[in-house]
Amino acid sequence: MNKLLLTLGLLAPLALSACSNFEAEWDRRLHTKALDGFDGCWKGQWRSETSGHDGDLRAIVTRSGDSDYSIRYHALYGPKALPIPFEYTLDSVKVEREGDVFKVAGAIDMGLFGKYSYDGKCSGESYKSSYISEYDRGIFDLERTAAD
Repeated sequence: MNKLLLTLGLLAPLALSACSNFEAEWDRRLHTKALDGFDGCWKGQWRSETSGHDGDLRAIVTRSGDSDYSIRYHALYGPKALPIPFEYTLDSVKVEREGDVFKVAGAIDMGLFGKYSYDGKCSGESYKSSYISEYDRGIFDLERTAAD
């Protein structure tokens, strides 16, 4: 039990610094004009079809080339009163564009969390994606977010 508390105590500052880094980028991107219909800030929910768990989800999509993007996700997991933040970034995502529809698909190895594949579509103010991993499968349901 003491080792668990010590480990959590050592990891907490890392989680908080990643959180504050995400928050700073989120605030900056909210006030930056989107480069296209996919670039920018997205906010919504994730839901596991395997366990039924769900939580808040935000994504910062950054266009880095004609069809290259990075997608930085920040999710909350666990009880609403004390959620655990989880963050990861998909780099060098190839996006196919058909008119105003952006299609996203790919796979990555997330180390400890196993292989992860995703398949999504962004159209207008809506970005929906499914995911499958070795341990879970579910959906992301996001809407475009702008500064108030």
